[in-house]
Amino acid sequence: MRSFGELSPEARAQLPPVSVSGSTYSKNPALRMLIINGKVIQEGQEIAPGFKLETIGQRSAVLNHQGLRYSIGY
Repeated sequence: MRSFGELSPEARAQLPPVSVSGSTYSKNPALRMLIINGKVIQEGQEIAPGFKLETIGQRSAVLNHQGLRYSIGY
């Protein structure tokens, strides 16, 4: 899994902007959430069409934009 910073400049330029302003992590996946771009998003939900929050870790998350999976720290 590559981090956002490890992606090529061309790949990064095509990704939608992501601003994480809050998070809740729990051992129970149903209780995990991030506030991304002002919206509360849970694991498995779409941030925008074709852009999904796959998993939430304690200090990072895995995103999938049209099949490109990458991690971000927060």
